[in-house]
Amino acid sequence: MNLGINGKRALVLGASQGLGAASAAALAAEGVAVTLLARSGEKLAARVAEITSAGSSANLLIADLFDRKSLDPLFADPRGYDILVLNAPPPPPVAARNVDRVQWGRQFEAMFLNLIELAAHLGNGMAARKWGRILSIASTSVQEPIPGLVYSNALRAALQNWLKSLADELAPLGVTVNTVAPGAFATERTSSLDQAAATRSGKTLAEIEAEGVAGIPVGRYGAAHEFGAMIAFLAGEASAYTTGAFFRLDGGSSKGGI
Repeated sequence: MNLGINGKRALVLGASQGLGAASAAALAAEGVAVTLLARSGEKLAARVAEITSAGSSANLLIADLFDRKSLDPLFADPRGYDILVLNAPPPPPVAARNVDRVQWGRQFEAMFLNLIELAAHLGNGMAARKWGRILSIASTSVQEPIPGLVYSNALRAALQNWLKSLADELAPLGVTVNTVAPGAFATERTSSLDQAAATRSGKTLAEIEAEGVAGIPVGRYGAAHEFGAMIAFLAGEASAYTTGAFFRLDGGSSKGGI
C-alpha cells in the first residue's frame, strides 16, 4: 500500500530505542526523511545508521525533553515538519500518595508542557501548509490507570485531552492529530519493568513474563514493528479522515469496552 508520504519530513521524539525507534524506521521505509530525537547520541547514531544502510533518509538531533532550552533548534528551524511523533521519556514508578512537587514539576515539563508547546508550534506550520500529521505515543494507562505508574496515569491523560482539543482546531486546516496507546511490547522499557517486578516479588523474570503474557488475549507481547506500522498508516494519506482518535494496540488486554 502506497501511503503517499514519500518526501515528507518527520520528527520522532524518543527515537533512540523501542517504539520511537520503530516508528522512525517505519516512516523512513515509506520514503519520509526522518529526524530522530533523543538524549543518547550513541544510540541515536546507531538507529540512524540502521535506517540509512537500508537506503532511507535519516538524521539525528540530540535534545532532552527535561531541558526546554535544548529544544530551541526546533523552534528556530523555519522549515518545520510535516509529521510529528510525540513520545515522552518513560517516567519512574511512584505512589499516588508521594506528592513531591519538584518531581511532579519535572515530569510535567517533560511529559506535558514541552510536548504541547512543540506540537502547537509545529502544528501551526503544518496548518499554514495545509497538511500535517501529529501522532502521540501514549499508554493504555490513559483509560485504565496502571498501579505504580502514577505520572503516566495522570499526565498522559492530560495530554490526551489537550490533543483532542488541538485535533478539533486543526482539522479544518488539513492537519490530523491522533494517539496510539501501546500495551505490552517487547521493548527495553517492558524488560526493565518486568525485571523490577521480578526483583520485588522474588520470582524469576521468566515467571513475570509468563504472567504478563497470560493477561494478553493474543498470547504474546507485541513486536515493535507492528506498532511502527500503525504510526506509518496514520501518517499516510489514507488516514486523512481520522483525527482526534485514540487507538489501543494491546493485543486485547484492556478490560474496558470498545
